Formats: sequence, C-alpha cells, structure tokens
Amino acid sequence: MKNISIIEPVFFKNFQCTGSACRDHCCKGWDITLDKPTIKRYLKTSEIEIRNIATENIVTTKTSFNNWGKMKFSDSGHCAFLDEERLCKIHKVLGAGALSHTCANYPRVMRQSKYEIRQNLTLSCPEAAKQLLLNKNSMLLDQKSVLHAQSLDLPDIDQESRLINIMCSNIMLSSGVNAEEGFYGIALLFLYIEKNKEAENNYEQLEAYYSDIIASIQNGQIKNNINELKPDYQLQWALLLRVQVYLAGKQGVRGWSTLHHYANKLIFIQSNGAEIEDVAASMQRLDAAWQNRMLPWLAERPHILSNYIQYRMYNDEFPAKKEISNMANLYLLVSEWFLLKALLSACADLVENIEEEDIVNIIYSYHAVTKHDQHSDKAFLAEIEKSKVNDDLSLIYLLK
Repeated sequence: MKNISIIEPVFFKNFQCTGSACRDHCCKGWDITLDKPTIKRYLKTSEIEIRNIATENIVTTKTSFNNWGKMKFSDSGHCAFLDEERLCKIHKVLGAGALSHTCANYPRVMRQSKYEIRQNLTLSCPEAAKQLLLNKNSMLLDQKSVLHAQSLDLPDIDQESRLINIMCSNIMLSSGVNAEEGFYGIALLFLYIEKNKEAENNYEQLEAYYSDIIASIQNGQIKNNINELKPDYQLQWALLLRVQVYLAGKQGVRGWSTLHHYANKLIFIQSNGAEIEDVAASMQRLDAAWQNRMLPWLAERPHILSNYIQYRMYNDEFPAKKEISNMANLYLLVSEWFLLKALLSACADLVENIEEEDIVNIIYSYHAVTKHDQHSDKAFLAEIEKSKVNDDLSLIYLLK
C-alpha cells in the first residue's frame, strides 16, 4: 500500500456553485466537450426533450474518448441544455450523475504526481474568484493521506522545483501588499540560482541567500532598491498596448465583455496621454491611483492580494514551465500582474468608491479570457516579447 497526499485549499473545500445566480455562468462562450458515454446516454435517453436537444445540438468530433463531441450554442450563445432560468436541463431532469465530465467537475482542477494530488479551482469561475479573494483563509492548505494499492502512474515531484516554489511563495508572503518587492526578491533568487547552479553545497548557500532576501524585504533594502530605479514609461506603455491588442482578439470569449468594461477605463487614461503626446503622464496617473487609492484600500484588506499571489504560486507551481527559463516565467507573471494592477488603478482613478466586486470582476474575467486554454500563456508571452527590451531583466522596470 502507498500513501497518497491530497492537498486542498480552504476555498476549494468551501466552494458551492451559485447556479442561476451566477454573474457570468459557465454554459456559454467556450467549447463544452462531452465524453463518449455521455453523448450515448443523451441520445438514447427516454426523456424526449433531452434526446431531441442532443440530436440537434451535439456535434460529434471523436477527437478522443473524453472529447467525443461538443455542444452547439443557441443564437444567444448559450448551451442548448440551458433553460429560461439559466439552469441545466440535464441536471434538472436526469440528475447530477448524468452530467458530462466537463460540466460535473468545472471549476475544479487537479494536478497529480506519483504520491500527491493537488486540488484547486480555476478563477475563470466568478464564484471561485470571489471565494478566493474575499475570505481571509482561502489559501490555507489542508493535507491528508489516503492509502492506494499502488502509487499513481505518474512522475514523482521534482524536489528542487518544489523547494524553489516554496521559497518564491514565502518571498511573496513577506512582501505583503507591496507585491513589487516580492517580485524583485524572486528576481534576485533566480539570478543567484543561475549563477551558482554548479557550486558545491549549493542548497545550503541557496537557503542562506533566500534568508537574506527575506531580511532585505523586511528591513526595507529592496524597497529602497526599487525606489532608486528610473521608470521606463515607454516599456510600460508598449506592454499595455501589446496586451490590449491580444485581449481585443479574444472578443466573444466568456468573460470578455466584463474585462472589456474595465479595459475601457484603462484605454481612456492611455488615450488622454496619447492626445497630449505624453506617455509618461498616463503611466504616472495610473501609478498615483495605485499609490493613493488602491494600496490604502488593499492595506485594509491585505488578504485579497496575498490570496491571489499565493494562488498563483500554488496553481502554477511557479516557476514550473520547463520550456522557458525561471526568469522568463517571472517576466510572464510580472507582466500579468502589471496589467491587472493597471486595470485596478484605472478603475480606482475613475470611480468614486472602490468595490470588492470590481476586484472580483477583473480577476475572474482576466482568467476566463486568458487562462482557459493550453495555448494562452504562449500567446501572452509572445506579446511580451514584442515589447520588452533586450532581456528578461527589463522586467524590473515594470516594478516601478
């Protein structure tokens, strides 16, 4: 018998679908795939309405056993099984057990290794994003062991990657609402790892350097280093423009209209800068909104930012994308954070009162538009490559 660890964040365990009350339900705007047994069940059911809907609206693709077909959408863009109350007819008539694997599990996701199962929720679900961001203990992890006859038929955890992931998570935790200080600390860590990867007693030296980074955040040294940087407004401006072009190409995807609502506020501020031919003015306006409005608001709710960053560390197993370097992984994360920060700052600048619902809307819609297919990170990284200067170290100019 083998012990398998199951790890679950608190917000995963507490999640409940809000059904028809959802602000942006999941039965529209993207492919709903059906496995072979599910399609067969719907086509042969004795429930005439279900059978007729299935016959008329299931497109058989036979891509794989678990992706044997997909649903057509109505003229309004909804799944054909959705009723007038925005509830699923399959669930209502045939019961939860008749749902496809996709519908039964969303927004739950799972990562497995030889001796470990990590459970999580995808933030493209508005309720998942709300539960993560607004509850103080959302990212506390519960771990339990279950006995299996044998280990899972998967590779074991890369212990070095897990160690680096834990170090990055703790560096970000130590930075509090000042995420830029945490990102700067991670950049220092990655540079050290690259420079000393062949050194003897590497792990002991790495742990000592990691402790120095934490101390530098706590004693204000990293904050001073960031303050000494000269802002590269042209880089910041170019990145925002490139990413907005990328997002515009996602029109029609679920969550896009919500994200577009907030992106328009950012575009308004950038347009004002363009009109007076002063890129710096727009970037300085966004920074002022962040410093004077968002940071004080977040300081009263420190769990919002902390939960989101810790979610990214846990969900992404950061920096686990092996096809790119640690620094490129960090550049991707910092660029995404810079965009989210700009969206939040634009909202704070243009609305009278900052609301928690705005934070939830920005985070869920961003994840719905950019994180719901396997190619999104590569596409986003390609846009970053078009705007960054020289090498991955230019990311530090997004921290100022």
